[in-house]
Amino acid sequence: MNRYLVQAILIILISFSSVAYAQQPIGDEEPEVKVISVATKDAIKLRWGVTTPLAWKYANQYGYVIERKTIAIGDEILKEPIVKRLTVTPILPKPMMEWENFVDGNDNAAIAAQALYGEDFAVDMEEGGNALMQIINKAKVLEQRFSFALFAADQDYKVAEYSGLAYVDTDVKPNERYLYRVYTAIPEERIKVKFGGVYTGLSEYRPLPKPQEFIGIFKDKHALLSWNYKLLKREYTSYIIERSVDGTSFAKLNDRPLVNLNDKDEKSSERIFYIDSLPQNDKTYYYRIKGISPFGEVGPTSEVISGVGKAPLLHNPGIIEARLLPDNRSAVISWEFPEEGIETLDHFELFRSDMVNGKYTAVRSDIPKASRTITVTQLNTINYFSITAVGKDGSRRKSFPQMIQPVDDTPPAVPFGLIGTIDSTGVVQLQWQMNTEKDFLGYRVFRANLENEEFTQITIKPTPQNRFIDTIKIKNLNPKVYYKIQSFDKRYNPSNFSEVLTLVKPDVVPPTQPVFESFNAENGVIELTWITSSSVDAAKTLIYRKEKGAETSWALIADINIPETKHRDTSVQSGITYLYTLVTIDESGLESEPITPLTIRSAKQTINPEIDKFDGLVNRDEKRIILQWKYKEGEINEFLLYRAEEDEKPTLYKVFTDQEEKFIDNNLKVNTHYTYLLKAVLDSGTSSPIKKIEINY
Repeated sequence: MNRYLVQAILIILISFSSVAYAQQPIGDEEPEVKVISVATKDAIKLRWGVTTPLAWKYANQYGYVIERKTIAIGDEILKEPIVKRLTVTPILPKPMMEWENFVDGNDNAAIAAQALYGEDFAVDMEEGGNALMQIINKAKVLEQRFSFALFAADQDYKVAEYSGLAYVDTDVKPNERYLYRVYTAIPEERIKVKFGGVYTGLSEYRPLPKPQEFIGIFKDKHALLSWNYKLLKREYTSYIIERSVDGTSFAKLNDRPLVNLNDKDEKSSERIFYIDSLPQNDKTYYYRIKGISPFGEVGPTSEVISGVGKAPLLHNPGIIEARLLPDNRSAVISWEFPEEGIETLDHFELFRSDMVNGKYTAVRSDIPKASRTITVTQLNTINYFSITAVGKDGSRRKSFPQMIQPVDDTPPAVPFGLIGTIDSTGVVQLQWQMNTEKDFLGYRVFRANLENEEFTQITIKPTPQNRFIDTIKIKNLNPKVYYKIQSFDKRYNPSNFSEVLTLVKPDVVPPTQPVFESFNAENGVIELTWITSSSVDAAKTLIYRKEKGAETSWALIADINIPETKHRDTSVQSGITYLYTLVTIDESGLESEPITPLTIRSAKQTINPEIDKFDGLVNRDEKRIILQWKYKEGEINEFLLYRAEEDEKPTLYKVFTDQEEKFIDNNLKVNTHYTYLLKAVLDSGTSSPIKKIEINY
């Protein structure tokens, strides 16, 4: 091999060095032969390789042996397979001299030959001259030779045959199926290499498929071509790209088949990309691709794609005037565009939006590139217009937006149909009829806690919905809440207020408690008097009773409508002590807490004698009335004195012990008629009849 050829091969190796180092680390698996096959119409083609650099080195020295077993004939599986050795002598790489003519014009052959027989091989050596570094460098050289030899064999089946890595079996029959095994002839004391195998037959023949998903994107003097590599990864290892200017006569773009150099086990791309430089823009170019299988077969062409390169659009239009016309419903928009950009311009488009940063929609999409003005009708309340220049290559450049706003001082309609509800947690849900104006913006909601109070706005900004949710406090003194709403258009023209909606709050506050005022127990009857609850919605006073000391529940004995304040309990038993309590219930059925129980002992139904003596003496000089009494009945507990002025009802005035028989009243008014009533209460709970006297002071 001459020196010039070696230098050329080294240049090729260096250009492919990034491929080798981009692959998975070599030598991580056990030595093994891997075999693949393909069936043609009349032959079986085999391809193989070993998995480690050292096994490859020894296999190049000792060769490979192929064994074929006929497993089935027709539908019958043979009990004893027919075994045939296809290689009389082990298959070895062809001698170096036979490669001389082959490498001329075949880069893959040059790579394989250099890997097999070259004295030098491109590799980055580690610095240092010690023995360990020399061993490491030699290992790296072997790995590179191994990687590039297998890579070159994958790209060209004839290179694989020259490398001793391929075999064509033509002694095959259509109705038979075979098991091929490929062994290395390496002595086991050197290295143990596991054989590889494949099961196939002529019935496996399938025509090669077309390359799939071939597309092209055409830009300024270049085309980006792409197709699905992963879909046919098993069928093709490289591709040929062809280009045509008339769609009929195609020529190769790549001298060598195109290989996917970025295929990795993890996160591998599904597509191959290729960029072709176009000789000129504005001219149609056609492309198609063909795949090359690992067995050197060229597949059918893909679908033809075509496109035209276009110079990019580099200039932006600019709106110079947006003028409202006298009818207040239309406007004239004018813009400018640099003359130097006309050649790359295709047409203009007009867009509008309700907001400067909102979504723009097309108003006109076919404005000729010579136009610089356009009239727009049926304006909205607020309009933002933008002119977009569209280039011949499809690129787009737009102007800054310009606002046009017709005059509008007409407010929207007054909202109506306002209704609402309040739940027990204080959540208010309001709803009303929706406005239908084209320039409608939204609603503001107002609330007041008192009927004559000034309303407060509770919306931060106009809400476009015809419903609103508010939250209020239920447990306060205001039984009602008031709402009204107002509509606004996009010019913020306000309507008049809606009618006021009055909502009654749910009653969750129990009524206040009643209060015992007085009681009387005599002649088997207990009379109770109380002050009713102060709550405005209080409806009834409930009276409960139980016997003191008894393990019984409280019993409801009376249900008194407010404003009644008295009750006579005639169901008591003589001489029994009772507990009484009161509860108020309001119109919503809420109950107050029971008041502190009142203890009353019912009087025995006995007839006691009257008080023997009860009289009064007036002393106007000393401004007093002297009352005296006598009662001879025994076991007296106390005396109760009642007093009344003029026509008022008597009330309990004083209580005396059983030893007292006199009282001086100094709390008097001149020219006043007083009525005094006195009764004795005995230890038995009974009382004497009331003794009454009247005195003018």
